[in-house]
Amino acid sequence: MAIHADHSKRFRNPLMALALVSATTVAAASIAVGQERSGRFVMNPVDGGFARLDTETGAMSICKPQSKDPTASGQWSCQPMGDVVADSRKLEAENKELRAEIRRMEDLLDLNGDKPKDGDKQAERRPGGGFNLPSEQEVDRALSYMERMVKKFHDTMKRLESETRKGDGPKGI
Repeated sequence: MAIHADHSKRFRNPLMALALVSATTVAAASIAVGQERSGRFVMNPVDGGFARLDTETGAMSICKPQSKDPTASGQWSCQPMGDVVADSRKLEAENKELRAEIRRMEDLLDLNGDKPKDGDKQAERRPGGGFNLPSEQEVDRALSYMERMVKKFHDTMKRLESETRKGDGPKGI
């Protein structure tokens, strides 16, 4: 199990954090079952040091020698770890909120395939009244308008082309 050199930051690898919490939980459970503990702290070896669990407060730290020279005897320092359990709960809460938001958006866009029996009721459920498709009459009116607009454009282009061929140049522009 590898430990990042900068222990002031929280663990970025959730599997490592979970393994570390599991190991310290097993150690704390064995103490609770009746095995005699030798002190306030439970130490578990990790790469380059120890994970330390304070059995009274539940706080966890990473302890490593201050000197990088393995032959030098000297001081050890312990850096507090982030609260893995609290971080996990926070992530779970965020995940739940985001899933609810996604569900709300899917409902808003009608992506869930839930078809209500009454189409008008569906529009009432949506904020802002929802999206309604145009009626056949509205589509016919829109197409008729577009047809007239294209015909006028076509007629104007023919007139301009005719005037250009005569050499008069366009009139009215």
